[in-house]
Amino acid sequence: MNPAFLPPLELVRRPLWRTLGIALLPLALAACDSGSSTGGNALVDPPVVTPPASEEPAPPPRNTAYLDRKAGDVIKVRIEELHPTQAAIGYDQVYYKLGRWQGDLDRPTWAHDPQQQLDYLNRTIGKKFDDYCEDMGGTERAQKFLSLAEVQAARLDQPTTYLCKDPLGSQTENLKTVVVGWDGNLYLTDGHHTFSTLREIPDGGPKLPVWVKVSANYSDLHDAPAFWDRMSEEKQVWLRDGHNQPITVEQLPTRLGLANDQEAGGMQEDRYRSLVYFTRDIAYKNGNLPEYAEFLWGDWLRRQAAAGQLPGLDAYLMAPPATPEQILAASTLNKALQTGGSDTSYAAAVRDASLKMSALQDTDLVFEDRDAAALGRITLEADAASGSVTKTARDTLEELPRNDVKSDGSPRGAGKLWFAVNYRHCGKPASGTCWGW
Repeated sequence: MNPAFLPPLELVRRPLWRTLGIALLPLALAACDSGSSTGGNALVDPPVVTPPASEEPAPPPRNTAYLDRKAGDVIKVRIEELHPTQAAIGYDQVYYKLGRWQGDLDRPTWAHDPQQQLDYLNRTIGKKFDDYCEDMGGTERAQKFLSLAEVQAARLDQPTTYLCKDPLGSQTENLKTVVVGWDGNLYLTDGHHTFSTLREIPDGGPKLPVWVKVSANYSDLHDAPAFWDRMSEEKQVWLRDGHNQPITVEQLPTRLGLANDQEAGGMQEDRYRSLVYFTRDIAYKNGNLPEYAEFLWGDWLRRQAAAGQLPGLDAYLMAPPATPEQILAASTLNKALQTGGSDTSYAAAVRDASLKMSALQDTDLVFEDRDAAALGRITLEADAASGSVTKTARDTLEELPRNDVKSDGSPRGAGKLWFAVNYRHCGKPASGTCWGW
């Protein structure tokens, strides 16, 4: 009978030597052939069996802290946890805030008048806390600083030294937005300039707590290509470098903040992105714009310059070796929208770009399917009345290079360009520096 079909009992009853004989033969031969000094009684180690390598590599570990967050959730994080979705920022926008937010505690200009000195410090250092409260969902500061001692003690990284009107994170309309990525990490889609500035300020830094709002959770996409494809489809990533050249997602910065020689991974400078920031409230309104709207305007302005329809930025005096006085020379638009003042200053570049942007029709395409109306275009009208959008735009342009001292010697809010240009040229406002005091 074929042994394969024997019932189990018959197999058990077969002589053991018949069942094991063939298996024992190699061991016996090995023992006989041994040249061991122990008389041929050495044991032979069984062969080592290496399991076959896995065909699929283990997936990378995921950040589990935010995997269950859903759209609309408000979360408190550290700046270092936020991953950029664009390669560049407008450095002059950051320089404006760094210049304004720091102020000079020892400035002699109003040392003889403590009330004016406090007014100046509330307009500068106080503005840092105003902006932080607003951007973090706390509405605004509960009250201005009432003494020089309060200003000296206040620090962003010490929450007991200042007070916002509402609890941070409670007013969500101003919060910056993030997407939960395939790896569970947070990808910033709005706020690169705000958080980069907070990362650069001395009482901020990478570990400063900030509040953000989740706009989407894509952690169900279990690999990077699928995630970035989705981000591209949703227009939630800007894959251009500081010169508007295409990049891959692998070339995105690894951190927020300005690039420097001491720390790798920072963000590049995009000069046109800076320019567009200063055209805000002159050529476009900033409310309810699509993500990366300022980059879309910057791309359009670059194309206008390439086509000879607008001077390129190198036609203007916007940075050293030009002097601050040359860079900050005023440029204006009169009531009839005729140009005046300097034609070569930074303000002139803003004026000329604004006129070009405003001349579009609402339905004119600026970038792919985004038209001028969707990107907030402002219509400038000749002979516009006081209180009109056009009058506000003209005033905004005139104020950009304005300094912070009124004609009567009292403090006032200086122009954004004035802060940006002086910070790039001089660094932090301080007595004895080139800021002029």
